[in-house]
Amino acid sequence: MNKYILSVPIFGLFLITTACSTTADKFQQVSKILTDAMPLVQESKDWEAYADRITKQGVAYTSASSKDRQFVEKKMDAEYPAAIERLASPFTLNQKNKDELAKANKNYVFKYNQIQVVKDKKTSNIVGYCVNYDRPQTGLGENTQEGEKLYKQFIYLAVDRPISTTTASKDFITLVCGQSFYSKYKNPEDK
Repeated sequence: MNKYILSVPIFGLFLITTACSTTADKFQQVSKILTDAMPLVQESKDWEAYADRITKQGVAYTSASSKDRQFVEKKMDAEYPAAIERLASPFTLNQKNKDELAKANKNYVFKYNQIQVVKDKKTSNIVGYCVNYDRPQTGLGENTQEGEKLYKQFIYLAVDRPISTTTASKDFITLVCGQSFYSKYKNPEDK
């Protein structure tokens, strides 16, 4: 799963370094980004280990109740901006970038298409939720341009961990939530 998570930072490195004026600036920027991205890399590894552990123990899926939906809504509202912050902050190279991120990274609006409960097969305790959602507005609550809207996105929410963008990959979702959940609710434009 890590190869997909790291492709975003590597692409970002390329874009940022091509905008730097000197070779020394490029090396300094790359070094800063790599250093700042290390916690995200570790977060990705931790989630990969989590996914392996819970699926080896066995999971079962059920439909979400209204109580489950409320839990998901509250968790997304409270924790999604922090997850985006952890993903984006390594690429904020100056105070202006940091201020822009802080301004845009709040007041998200979500439309939930499907929520699936993930339970430990042995204990029947809820371990998390598979969520398929649309995000038709920016963090500022403004309508996004048609090409910027996020439709049929996935994320996994563990009941005992903060939200992480590293749980949104196809590999993670199919492993933890099941291939049928992914196939049924994915964006038709996705392969």
